[in-house]
Amino acid sequence: MQNLMQHFEIIQKTPTLYALHVSIETLFNTLHHLRYQSDFITLSQLTCTDWIEEERFELGYMLTNLERNCNLMVKCFIGRDDVTVASVVTLFPQAEVMERELHEMFGVGFEGNDTLYDFALEDWQDLPPMRREFDTLAYVQSHYDFRDGRDDNLDVKEQIKIRKAAAKSAKEAQGGA
Repeated sequence: MQNLMQHFEIIQKTPTLYALHVSIETLFNTLHHLRYQSDFITLSQLTCTDWIEEERFELGYMLTNLERNCNLMVKCFIGRDDVTVASVVTLFPQAEVMERELHEMFGVGFEGNDTLYDFALEDWQDLPPMRREFDTLAYVQSHYDFRDGRDDNLDVKEQIKIRKAAAKSAKEAQGGA
């Protein structure tokens, strides 16, 4: 890891976890370097975080070294609209499935991955469901009628508010503020 720290601004998070933030322009070359010029040979995870307030996504590539005792999270920010990133399938074949999932769930395109078709959501035509602006309740109400007419068809958000208020009242009654 010390050798890599001479070339990159790597931050140690825990004794076995490190983080590196790169630009989208240098992402592929950085991952290529880490794959072939260091011992980070496995892509363990590919994640996407939706920072809707900042109008961007954060991709996270979790790499694991040959000895399986060190992880490096390579992160980069990308836009939220019409986003395409270079696929890393040529570097890490296991990325094929991970990229398919992020494409389907967040709408991120991966140039060079020819398998970006239905993965888990067959014939999905709506906004990708893991984007924060996706309204799950509205989607369910407009697509499913299985709860119509049931006595237990309650507004989840309202029920959460009621439970929180009851918990707060119980805590205050016990003398804790």
